[in-house]
Amino acid sequence: MEFKEIVKNRYACRQYLDKKVPEETIRELLEIMSYSVSAINLQPWRIKVVSDQETKDKLFEATWGQNQVKTCSHLLVLCADVDYPAIIAKFDKTLAAANAPDDMRSAMVELAANVSNGMSPEQKLQWSQNQVYIMLGNAVNGAYSLGLASGPMTAFQPGEFAKILKLPANIVPTALVAVGYPADKFLGKMRYPVDEILI
Repeated sequence: MEFKEIVKNRYACRQYLDKKVPEETIRELLEIMSYSVSAINLQPWRIKVVSDQETKDKLFEATWGQNQVKTCSHLLVLCADVDYPAIIAKFDKTLAAANAPDDMRSAMVELAANVSNGMSPEQKLQWSQNQVYIMLGNAVNGAYSLGLASGPMTAFQPGEFAKILKLPANIVPTALVAVGYPADKFLGKMRYPVDEILI
C-alpha cells in the first residue's frame, strides 16, 4: 500500500466491531509509532495501552461521551513525559550503547540539557506534547497500514485519565487513539485544495 493511499483513505472511526485486535498487531503498531520524529531525538513520550472493558468504561466518562472509547479494541493513551533529567540520562546511555562518537554524544547531551534547562515547567510540558502530536500521525497512518481503523482524540480530561490510570506526575495524557475494526463507513474526506492552504 502506497503512503499516499494511506493518508487519503484513513479516517476517524467512531464505532468499532466487537472484535479484538491481536496483541502482536498492536505491538507492530507500537513499533511503527516508536520510529516517530522528536526534537533532538529525546522521545519524551510514553504510551499506555488500555484493552480491558472496565477501564475503558471508566475513561469514557472523562471524554464527554465519545463512544469510540468504549467500543474500540484498544485505546492508546499517548502521554508527554516532562522528567527531563531522566530523559536526558537515558538519551546519554542510549548514545553510549550505540557507540556514538564521544564528541557527538557530549554535544547532543549538552544541547538537550541547555534547551530543557532554559524552559519553564509549562514550556517543558508544551515541548513534550508537541512531540506526542507528531507521533499521533504515525499512530493513525500506521494503524491503517495494518488494516485497522483508528480515531484520534484530544478532547478529554487529562487529569481524570491520569487518576484512573494511576500515572506518575511526570506523565501527562496528551492524545488518545482508539484502534480496532470499523463498524462505520468511510464517507470521504473534505480537504481544502493545496492553493487554499498556502500563504
